[in-house]
Amino acid sequence: TINTTDLEKQGLYDTLRALGVTFSLAHQTVGATIANEFQATTLDTNVGAPLVLMKRTALDDVGTRIETGKHVYRADLYSFEMTLSN
Repeated sequence: TINTTDLEKQGLYDTLRALGVTFSLAHQTVGATIANEFQATTLDTNVGAPLVLMKRTALDDVGTRIETGKHVYRADLYSFEMTLSN
């Protein structure tokens, strides 16, 4: 089982790996949204501020869904780094 102490100490993915989960594939969609009251308070920004929105589903090596998440980040504090090849 996963407990709060493990998550605070090593994060979700490392905790799951320690439990034997083998990640294989993730699908992620990146978009934009604006902060509602809860998000603005939590992220220390203003209602209506631009946010980066990410939706992610991660699967293990046999196709079992391991994580489904919807995350928001302050757009003024977030950057993307990508490596592209053909």
